[in-house]
Amino acid sequence: MAKSVRSSCDVLLVGFEAQENLGLRSIAAFLTQEGIRVVIEPLQSATKERILETIRKRRPRIVGFSLIFQRMLDDFAGLIAYLRRQRVAAHFTIGGHYPTFEYEQILTSLPGVDTVVRHEGEDTLLELFRRLDRPESWPEIRGLAFRRNGMVHVTPHRPLIPNLDALPFPVRSADGARHRGIGIRALAGSRGCCYNCSFCSIREFYQSSPGSHRRTRSPEHVVQEMEMLFHDYGVRIFIFQDDDILMRARRHRDWLDTFVRRLEHAGLAKEILWRISCRIDDINAEMLRRMQAAGLASVYLGIESGSDHGLKTFNKGYRVADVYRSLDTLRRVGIPFEFGFMIFEPYSTAASVRENIEFLRRVGKDGEALVHFCKMSPYAGTPIARRLKDEGRLKGTAACPDYRFLDGRLDFLQLFYSQTFNFRNFDDRGLVERLRFAKFDACVVRKFLSKQYDGKAYGESVKRLIRESNESATEIMSLAARFVEEREEVDIACHWAILHELAEQERLVELRISTALDRLMTDYGFRASQSLRRYQPGA
Repeated sequence: MAKSVRSSCDVLLVGFEAQENLGLRSIAAFLTQEGIRVVIEPLQSATKERILETIRKRRPRIVGFSLIFQRMLDDFAGLIAYLRRQRVAAHFTIGGHYPTFEYEQILTSLPGVDTVVRHEGEDTLLELFRRLDRPESWPEIRGLAFRRNGMVHVTPHRPLIPNLDALPFPVRSADGARHRGIGIRALAGSRGCCYNCSFCSIREFYQSSPGSHRRTRSPEHVVQEMEMLFHDYGVRIFIFQDDDILMRARRHRDWLDTFVRRLEHAGLAKEILWRISCRIDDINAEMLRRMQAAGLASVYLGIESGSDHGLKTFNKGYRVADVYRSLDTLRRVGIPFEFGFMIFEPYSTAASVRENIEFLRRVGKDGEALVHFCKMSPYAGTPIARRLKDEGRLKGTAACPDYRFLDGRLDFLQLFYSQTFNFRNFDDRGLVERLRFAKFDACVVRKFLSKQYDGKAYGESVKRLIRESNESATEIMSLAARFVEEREEVDIACHWAILHELAEQERLVELRISTALDRLMTDYGFRASQSLRRYQPGA
């Protein structure tokens, strides 16, 4: 019996979703508006067998893969190869930052891929769908790369979408994240970034195409989407995925002021919580207070380094003293914050690592924010990756690019930090994510469940545990750094057992804090079943 036409679709979009993949969902909404039937398959919730089953059931003409994390390149390559071995004949296209920059590598090493959609995907994927049966016309499609006669061809860049208000709201999942029964959704008020940090590919992603590097939706349009999510999906917690919410220039503050007034006029200001990301040098006390009154509950900061040496390498445009001033402002206003931090970068020295540890110790001593850190990765398309390549230092694989330090002792220190802290810092079950989640939970309790629990006392208890975790981590980091700095490389390897003892000390502290955290969250009524697709507030 023939399958029902109702079960078919024109385009199947496959992508990773920790929160909703707004890029993928914007494309889906845009294509749907044009009469194209679209289905989204979140990669992490689906095995390759399920994706194959969906393809066989839906019979899409195009399968589009959203590669937003370079580290997942091998996962996508394996999935694509598997689907082709199962004789899936649909057109395979792929987009995202890495395919945009490395389209030749994608088309050369992934024979199952037919085309690469570069930069913004709405118009390019629409045009590709309409011309799918006329490959001779593909050279006319801007923003596309493809093979022809054994050669890779790339078309001119497509201009960026000038008016984001003209786009439909992203397609939303009916079973999106909820916490204690309260809906959570991500949204974006802008695309792009005005800055040019050396480790970041966002500016590079947009600047090659004609148009403004950063475009902003109108505040009215953003609030309309929030109203829809509030009324139709029960959403009361909003996570802005904008790379930076700007408040430096007068026009930026005017945008935010209008946004807040629109929230108040819509009756949302007292009913919601929201989080933003912003730069240290955009912190403005007056605007923070204005936003706080309308539900702003947290700020995520891209601090990245506590060393002027590191900030210069990262091309951040500010100094450590500026960071401390901005953090003091956040504390005075009473806005909780978290931050990104890269303790190692390609030009790290023993001195810069010491400065970073001291910075983390100072910032984390009050338990306001969690101490966590990573090694900077030289992602494709970034200025620092090009610099390392020119120096002959770019190593690793396409999915996991890497480098060695100029001081070989730091390779040992980085190895120790990775072995000791990676689970703590990055795993959902690790202490950083669990404490961050508890901090978020306390904020939710204080806002929405104040009649049942003392959210302020809950938050203070979480803060104490964060402070203990920070103290332990920075102490172990400091001892290990001193151990490495005082020895030659051979001596470090011979006495690795000393570092192993430090790692065991940290493990025991983490176990104790984790046990206390379990008891605390239970006391305040948290059950894992109350969170659907557990929200990751630091993601």
